[in-house]
Amino acid sequence: MELFHAVLSSGSIGNCYVFYDGDTAILIDQGFSLIELRRRLSKVHVPMDKVSAVFLTHFHPDHSKGLGVISRKLSTPLFINEEAIEGEQKVFEKLNLPLLCVNPIQVGQITNVGKFKITAFATSHDSKGSVGYFIQNTGTNCTVITDTGVVDETMKNFAGNSDYLFLEANYDKHMLINGPYPQFLKRRVDGNWGHLSNDQAFDFIKDSEFHGKGVYFVHLSRNNNSVNIVDEMADECLAGIKYITCPRGELIVTSEGKIEY
Repeated sequence: MELFHAVLSSGSIGNCYVFYDGDTAILIDQGFSLIELRRRLSKVHVPMDKVSAVFLTHFHPDHSKGLGVISRKLSTPLFINEEAIEGEQKVFEKLNLPLLCVNPIQVGQITNVGKFKITAFATSHDSKGSVGYFIQNTGTNCTVITDTGVVDETMKNFAGNSDYLFLEANYDKHMLINGPYPQFLKRRVDGNWGHLSNDQAFDFIKDSEFHGKGVYFVHLSRNNNSVNIVDEMADECLAGIKYITCPRGELIVTSEGKIEY
């Protein structure tokens, strides 16, 4: 089977992406209770007992708060950048993760899980050791880039060699500037350690020369962006590339069309 993938959710309500080849499933982030994770996986027909690993992007709660329950109850292996473990020690300890489940990884390291090959690369966010992932399995390549204030050549190279791109489009700059956030928070979102704007996301797609099968726009801000704004930009800029703009917190199944649960 072709590699199955789904956005179980993205945004501040919780983040989780699943990739499944029929034998092995991996998750990128786990921002849910175990009950909610099971519910969402069942919607896309991925058995919970096929989940063989969780790879963490960073320790902010909407990405990490479900790590403890899945590792303590199911002994699921967790793969976490060692720089994040060292740099966010208090957060790491608070999650109470079974140490036998924790597998420290490094930027640039290839990790094998079943037929998957997963490579971590550095992102630029205000959570130490934050990373994105390049995922390879049986001829299908995917790149997950979220929670980063800037992009670099490594990200562009991975995206340019991907069939599917999961890319942050967090905020519309006009909405952010004129919105209700205090100035310090506006500077944080718009800074080099914050998030990607819509303009940055579309510039990245162009600069990376992405020519794959589909783009998922993820991690949209509740207050500073909208699906309609991103869709309008995509219709104008993507020139035939299929895409889905993922509403905050919703489950999205395929880049061939919008299937929401």
